[in-house]
Amino acid sequence: MASSEATQGQTPDQYGQLHPIETPELLARKSTEFEQELSKLSDQDWPGLKQAQEKCPELLTDAFKLMFLRCEVFNADLAAKRYAVYWEKRIEIFGPERAYLPLTLDGALKDDWTALTTNFIQIIPGVRDAMGRSIIYVDSSKQDKTKYEKYSMVRTFWYMLHAAVESEEAQQHGVVVMLFPHNAKISQFDRELLKINIVSLQGVIPIRASAIHLCRPPSFFKLVLVFVRLMTSKRTQKRMLVHFGDEKTVLEKIANYGLDKDMVPTDLGGNVKLDVVSWLEQRKSEGK
Repeated sequence: MASSEATQGQTPDQYGQLHPIETPELLARKSTEFEQELSKLSDQDWPGLKQAQEKCPELLTDAFKLMFLRCEVFNADLAAKRYAVYWEKRIEIFGPERAYLPLTLDGALKDDWTALTTNFIQIIPGVRDAMGRSIIYVDSSKQDKTKYEKYSMVRTFWYMLHAAVESEEAQQHGVVVMLFPHNAKISQFDRELLKINIVSLQGVIPIRASAIHLCRPPSFFKLVLVFVRLMTSKRTQKRMLVHFGDEKTVLEKIANYGLDKDMVPTDLGGNVKLDVVSWLEQRKSEGK
């Protein structure tokens, strides 16, 4: 589990995570340490960070930097390194034309509507677990590589993960990922896309993956899991919870983690009817 001086003496939650008690003194001190760690990073080693400071200083707010501190449980050195890696990857994924724009549907995502509306990855709107964690739902059967360019789906992944941590509670306590590959075909398995997304999740985007519930995987998914385990850190592997069985059995298993039917999409046997297009249109009207 990730820990720091800010979590000393605390008891891990059901997912093995520790959550610092944020005080004004802690926030001020760690923000100062974060800036000190950033000053140690050379422009030569981290050109993307330098470019972001020059081209989009309005995006580099204290609130945005705090997300990285929270993600790394207030380990300032790790947070600064993640922040630098983030800008290198953001430029790589979005390109220099869009990397410095806000990550909004009319900004950096303005050309990615097709990928965004595939239903491959989406937020379960208005739903939080008892700790305030957002829930991200991924249905591998919705992938269709013929309809979008690979990096458009990567940008969609980035957009959804950023949307998941808009709330302070999700930044502090993390997010829950619910994977449902039950209806997927092995031809839909995109090794390169999975690799890029794993790297983004566990070492780039300022997000704490509290748990990854893999629900009702098909038989071929054992091969996929071998690849996933090669790509993921031990910490991420500990967060992966595989649930086999029929619909009723799996619903009972995830309910043990506080995920009742009113928090689960209908495809998985729950009561939540997802409408990603309406959700996106609402966000677009709000400038998100």
